[in-house]
Amino acid sequence: MEQQYTPAAHAACVEVRTAPGIPVPVPAAVLVVVVLLLTTALTALGTPARTAVATLAAGGLLGIELVRRLAEALTVRRAR
Repeated sequence: MEQQYTPAAHAACVEVRTAPGIPVPVPAAVLVVVVLLLTTALTALGTPARTAVATLAAGGLLGIELVRRLAEALTVRRAR
């Protein structure tokens, strides 16, 4: 099944150099760059690479859970 891209959806994407013609969502691309920069910074400051990766992975999982629970708490659901 081929995906259809609307102009608005395509504007929120970037083209990846290794896969021309395949758009990648901008937030995902930014997230990858931020994680790589944080890993590099922690490693350059003397943190072992394994510890830096574990720390960022744990922080990412906690962040996802925090956002999920915050969205659930702020969403008004009424069973009427």
